[in-house]
Amino acid sequence: MTALPVPAELAHLVAGIWVLGGDTVPRGLPYPAVDLLVMPDGECRLAGPETRVRQGRLPGGGPLFGVRLRPGTVTGLFGIAADEVPLAGTPIDIGRPPRAPIDVGRPAGAVSEWPAGAVGERLAGALALVRARAGRCRVDERVRVVLAAMHAAPGAPVEQHAARAGLSERQLRRRFGVAVGLRPKSYARVVRLHHALAAARAALARGERPDWAAIAVRSGCYDQSHLLAEFRHAVGAPPTALLQGGRFLQASAGRGPTHSTHDR
Repeated sequence: MTALPVPAELAHLVAGIWVLGGDTVPRGLPYPAVDLLVMPDGECRLAGPETRVRQGRLPGGGPLFGVRLRPGTVTGLFGIAADEVPLAGTPIDIGRPPRAPIDVGRPAGAVSEWPAGAVGERLAGALALVRARAGRCRVDERVRVVLAAMHAAPGAPVEQHAARAGLSERQLRRRFGVAVGLRPKSYARVVRLHHALAAARAALARGERPDWAAIAVRSGCYDQSHLLAEFRHAVGAPPTALLQGGRFLQASAGRGPTHSTHDR
Protein backbone atom coordinates (compact mmCIF):
# COMPACT_ATOMS: atom_id res chain seq x y z
CA MET A 1 0.00 0.00 0.00
CA THR A 2 1.26 3.43 -0.96
CA ALA A 3 0.04 6.58 0.75
CA LEU A 4 -0.63 9.76 -1.20
CA PRO A 5 -0.71 13.25 0.35
CA VAL A 6 -3.98 14.62 1.72
CA PRO A 7 -4.75 18.22 0.77
CA ALA A 8 -4.36 20.33 3.91
CA GLU A 9 -7.80 21.89 3.60
CA LEU A 10 -9.41 18.42 3.57
CA ALA A 11 -7.47 16.91 6.47
CA HIS A 12 -10.44 17.33 8.82
CA LEU A 13 -12.55 15.18 6.48
CA VAL A 14 -10.04 12.82 4.85
CA ALA A 15 -7.82 10.59 6.98
CA GLY A 16 -5.73 9.30 4.09
CA ILE A 17 -5.44 8.60 0.38
CA TRP A 18 -4.02 5.24 -0.63
CA VAL A 19 -3.25 3.15 -3.66
CA LEU A 20 -3.14 -0.62 -3.77
CA GLY A 21 -1.85 -2.67 -6.70
CA GLY A 22 -1.13 -6.32 -7.33
CA ASP A 23 -3.43 -9.30 -7.60
CA THR A 24 -4.67 -9.89 -4.05
CA VAL A 25 -5.54 -7.93 -0.94
CA PRO A 26 -2.61 -8.27 1.49
CA ARG A 27 -3.28 -9.24 5.06
CA GLY A 28 -3.77 -6.25 7.33
CA LEU A 29 -5.99 -4.68 9.95
CA PRO A 30 -9.60 -3.77 9.27
CA TYR A 31 -10.42 -0.06 9.16
CA PRO A 32 -13.65 1.02 10.91
CA ALA A 33 -14.72 3.87 8.61
CA VAL A 34 -16.15 4.48 5.16
CA ASP A 35 -13.85 4.66 2.13
CA LEU A 36 -14.54 6.35 -1.17
CA LEU A 37 -13.03 3.89 -3.64
CA VAL A 38 -11.89 4.73 -7.17
CA MET A 39 -11.98 1.50 -9.17
CA PRO A 40 -9.59 0.81 -12.08
CA ASP A 41 -12.44 1.28 -14.57
CA GLY A 42 -13.18 4.73 -13.13
CA GLU A 43 -16.26 3.71 -11.14
CA CYS A 44 -16.48 5.21 -7.66
CA ARG A 45 -17.94 3.33 -4.72
CA LEU A 46 -18.57 3.96 -1.05
CA ALA A 47 -17.44 0.97 1.04
CA GLY A 48 -18.67 0.48 4.59
CA PRO A 49 -16.56 0.14 7.74
CA GLU A 50 -14.76 -3.12 8.49
CA THR A 51 -14.52 -5.04 11.75
CA ARG A 52 -12.89 -8.10 10.15
CA VAL A 53 -10.52 -8.20 7.22
CA ARG A 54 -11.33 -9.65 3.86
CA GLN A 55 -9.03 -11.58 1.61
CA GLY A 56 -9.54 -11.94 -2.09
CA ARG A 57 -8.44 -10.84 -5.51
CA LEU A 58 -8.22 -7.20 -6.43
CA PRO A 59 -10.07 -5.95 -9.51
CA GLY A 60 -7.98 -6.14 -12.66
CA GLY A 61 -7.08 -3.31 -14.96
CA GLY A 62 -4.87 -1.24 -12.70
CA PRO A 63 -4.44 -0.08 -9.12
CA LEU A 64 -7.25 0.56 -6.65
CA PHE A 65 -7.37 4.00 -5.07
CA GLY A 66 -9.15 5.01 -1.89
CA VAL A 67 -10.08 8.23 -0.14
CA ARG A 68 -10.38 7.24 3.50
CA LEU A 69 -13.08 9.39 5.08
CA ARG A 70 -12.81 10.29 8.73
CA PRO A 71 -15.43 8.53 10.87
CA GLY A 72 -18.61 10.57 11.09
CA THR A 73 -18.21 12.53 7.84
CA VAL A 74 -19.96 10.37 5.23
CA THR A 75 -23.46 11.60 6.10
CA GLY A 76 -22.53 15.25 5.75
CA LEU A 77 -20.60 14.66 2.53
CA PHE A 78 -22.87 12.23 0.70
CA GLY A 79 -26.24 12.43 2.45
CA ILE A 80 -26.25 8.78 3.48
CA ALA A 81 -26.09 7.32 6.98
CA ALA A 82 -22.91 5.36 7.56
CA ASP A 83 -24.86 2.31 8.69
CA GLU A 84 -26.57 2.26 5.28
CA VAL A 85 -23.28 1.96 3.37
CA PRO A 86 -22.78 -1.74 2.58
CA LEU A 87 -19.47 -3.39 3.31
CA ALA A 88 -19.35 -4.66 -0.29
CA GLY A 89 -19.66 -1.09 -1.54
CA THR A 90 -22.28 0.89 -3.41
CA PRO A 91 -21.70 2.90 -6.61
CA ILE A 92 -21.72 6.67 -6.30
CA ASP A 93 -21.83 9.22 -9.09
CA ILE A 94 -19.18 11.89 -8.60
CA GLY A 95 -20.10 13.66 -11.82
CA ARG A 96 -17.85 14.29 -14.80
CA PRO A 97 -14.18 14.22 -13.86
CA PRO A 98 -12.13 17.35 -14.61
CA ARG A 99 -10.63 17.66 -18.07
CA ALA A 100 -7.16 18.03 -16.57
CA PRO A 101 -5.80 16.91 -13.20
CA ILE A 102 -6.48 19.53 -10.53
CA ASP A 103 -4.16 20.58 -7.75
CA VAL A 104 -4.83 18.11 -4.95
CA GLY A 105 -2.16 19.38 -2.62
CA ARG A 106 0.69 17.05 -3.48
CA PRO A 107 4.01 18.22 -2.08
CA ALA A 108 6.94 19.22 -4.23
CA GLY A 109 8.94 16.23 -5.39
CA ALA A 110 6.00 13.84 -5.22
CA VAL A 111 4.62 14.42 -8.72
CA SER A 112 5.76 10.99 -9.89
CA GLU A 113 3.76 9.36 -7.11
CA TRP A 114 0.48 10.91 -8.23
CA PRO A 115 -1.57 8.75 -10.63
CA ALA A 116 -1.76 9.87 -14.23
CA GLY A 117 -4.41 9.33 -16.87
CA ALA A 118 -8.14 8.73 -16.53
CA VAL A 119 -8.02 7.07 -13.11
CA GLY A 120 -5.87 9.87 -11.74
CA GLU A 121 -8.36 12.38 -13.06
CA ARG A 122 -11.20 10.43 -11.49
CA LEU A 123 -9.37 10.44 -8.15
CA ALA A 124 -8.90 14.19 -8.52
CA GLY A 125 -12.61 14.42 -9.28
CA ALA A 126 -13.47 12.48 -6.12
CA LEU A 127 -11.38 14.88 -4.06
CA ALA A 128 -12.98 17.82 -5.84
CA LEU A 129 -16.39 16.50 -4.82
CA VAL A 130 -15.30 16.23 -1.18
CA ARG A 131 -13.88 19.75 -1.37
CA ALA A 132 -17.09 21.13 -2.87
CA ARG A 133 -19.18 19.61 -0.08
CA ALA A 134 -16.79 20.32 2.78
CA GLY A 135 -18.51 23.54 3.80
CA ARG A 136 -21.83 21.85 4.45
CA CYS A 137 -20.44 18.77 6.20
CA ARG A 138 -21.44 18.74 9.86
CA VAL A 139 -20.28 15.96 12.17
CA ASP A 140 -22.32 14.99 15.23
CA GLU A 141 -20.31 16.80 17.89
CA ARG A 142 -21.14 14.33 20.65
CA VAL A 143 -20.07 11.43 18.46
CA ARG A 144 -16.88 13.34 17.66
CA VAL A 145 -16.17 13.64 21.38
CA VAL A 146 -16.71 9.91 21.87
CA LEU A 147 -14.47 9.03 18.92
CA ALA A 148 -11.62 11.09 20.35
CA ALA A 149 -12.11 9.52 23.77
CA MET A 150 -12.07 6.00 22.32
CA HIS A 151 -8.75 6.61 20.61
CA ALA A 152 -7.29 8.15 23.76
CA ALA A 153 -8.55 5.39 26.04
CA PRO A 154 -9.44 2.32 23.94
CA GLY A 155 -10.19 0.20 26.98
CA ALA A 156 -12.71 2.53 28.63
CA PRO A 157 -16.27 1.14 28.82
CA VAL A 158 -18.83 2.51 26.39
CA GLU A 159 -21.10 3.63 29.21
CA GLN A 160 -18.32 5.93 30.40
CA HIS A 161 -18.01 7.51 26.98
CA ALA A 162 -21.79 7.92 26.75
CA ALA A 163 -21.99 9.60 30.16
CA ARG A 164 -19.21 12.06 29.34
CA ALA A 165 -20.99 12.96 26.10
CA GLY A 166 -24.26 13.50 27.97
CA LEU A 167 -26.01 10.58 26.29
CA SER A 168 -27.57 7.34 27.39
CA GLU A 169 -26.01 4.18 25.97
CA ARG A 170 -29.04 3.70 23.75
CA GLN A 171 -28.78 7.25 22.39
CA LEU A 172 -25.08 6.79 21.76
CA ARG A 173 -25.61 3.52 19.90
CA ARG A 174 -28.19 5.14 17.62
CA ARG A 175 -26.20 8.28 16.88
CA PHE A 176 -22.90 6.42 16.58
CA GLY A 177 -24.41 3.95 14.10
CA VAL A 178 -25.71 6.74 11.85
CA ALA A 179 -22.43 8.67 11.97
CA VAL A 180 -19.86 5.85 11.97
CA GLY A 181 -21.68 2.76 10.73
CA LEU A 182 -20.80 0.49 13.66
CA ARG A 183 -21.83 -0.02 17.24
CA PRO A 184 -19.55 1.79 19.70
CA LYS A 185 -18.22 -1.48 21.11
CA SER A 186 -17.41 -2.81 17.64
CA TYR A 187 -15.56 0.37 16.75
CA ALA A 188 -13.59 0.27 20.00
CA ARG A 189 -12.52 -3.32 19.33
CA VAL A 190 -10.90 -2.32 16.05
CA VAL A 191 -9.29 0.73 17.64
CA ARG A 192 -7.66 -1.55 20.20
CA LEU A 193 -6.09 -3.62 17.42
CA HIS A 194 -4.60 -0.55 15.76
CA HIS A 195 -3.39 0.74 19.12
CA ALA A 196 -1.69 -2.56 19.93
CA LEU A 197 0.00 -2.95 16.55
CA ALA A 198 1.25 0.65 16.62
CA ALA A 199 2.73 0.05 20.07
CA ALA A 200 4.47 -3.12 18.87
CA ARG A 201 5.92 -1.35 15.84
CA ALA A 202 7.13 1.50 18.04
CA ALA A 203 8.93 -1.02 20.25
CA LEU A 204 10.61 -2.61 17.24
CA ALA A 205 11.66 0.83 15.99
CA ARG A 206 13.41 1.35 19.32
CA GLY A 207 15.19 -1.97 18.89
CA GLU A 208 13.07 -3.64 21.58
CA ARG A 209 11.02 -6.83 21.57
CA PRO A 210 7.31 -6.02 21.95
CA ASP A 211 6.00 -6.79 25.42
CA TRP A 212 2.65 -8.17 24.37
CA ALA A 213 1.32 -8.53 27.91
CA ALA A 214 1.94 -4.83 28.61
CA ILE A 215 0.69 -3.81 25.17
CA ALA A 216 -2.51 -5.77 25.72
CA VAL A 217 -3.30 -3.93 28.94
CA ARG A 218 -2.43 -0.50 27.51
CA SER A 219 -4.64 -1.24 24.52
CA GLY A 220 -7.65 -2.01 26.66
CA CYS A 221 -7.56 -5.81 26.67
CA TYR A 222 -7.75 -7.92 29.80
CA ASP A 223 -4.51 -9.75 29.10
CA GLN A 224 -2.32 -11.09 26.31
CA SER A 225 -4.66 -14.00 25.58
CA HIS A 226 -7.55 -11.60 25.14
CA LEU A 227 -5.48 -9.51 22.70
CA LEU A 228 -4.46 -12.56 20.67
CA ALA A 229 -8.07 -13.72 20.50
CA GLU A 230 -9.16 -10.31 19.23
CA PHE A 231 -6.53 -10.41 16.47
CA ARG A 232 -7.48 -13.91 15.42
CA HIS A 233 -11.16 -12.93 15.31
CA ALA A 234 -10.56 -9.81 13.20
CA VAL A 235 -7.51 -10.78 11.17
CA GLY A 236 -7.33 -14.57 11.29
CA ALA A 237 -3.73 -14.37 12.49
CA PRO A 238 -1.70 -13.24 15.51
CA PRO A 239 -0.37 -9.66 15.55
CA THR A 240 3.17 -10.85 14.82
CA ALA A 241 2.00 -11.78 11.31
CA LEU A 242 1.35 -8.08 10.60
CA LEU A 243 4.58 -6.58 11.86
CA GLN A 244 6.25 -6.68 8.46
CA GLY A 245 3.57 -4.45 7.02
CA GLY A 246 -0.14 -3.67 7.16
CA ARG A 247 -2.57 -2.07 4.76
CA PHE A 248 -4.80 -0.08 7.16
CA LEU A 249 -7.38 0.45 4.46
CA GLN A 250 -10.65 -0.86 3.10
CA ALA A 251 -10.77 -4.13 1.25
CA SER A 252 -11.83 -4.06 -2.37
CA ALA A 253 -15.50 -3.46 -2.96
CA GLY A 254 -17.25 -6.74 -3.32
CA ARG A 255 -14.78 -8.42 -5.70
CA GLY A 256 -13.56 -11.86 -4.78
CA PRO A 257 -14.22 -14.02 -1.71
CA THR A 258 -14.96 -12.42 1.60
CA HIS A 259 -14.57 -13.42 5.22
CA SER A 260 -16.20 -10.36 6.75
CA THR A 261 -19.60 -9.17 7.83
CA HIS A 262 -20.83 -6.01 9.48
CA ASP A 263 -20.71 -6.23 13.27
CA ARG A 264 -23.34 -3.82 14.35
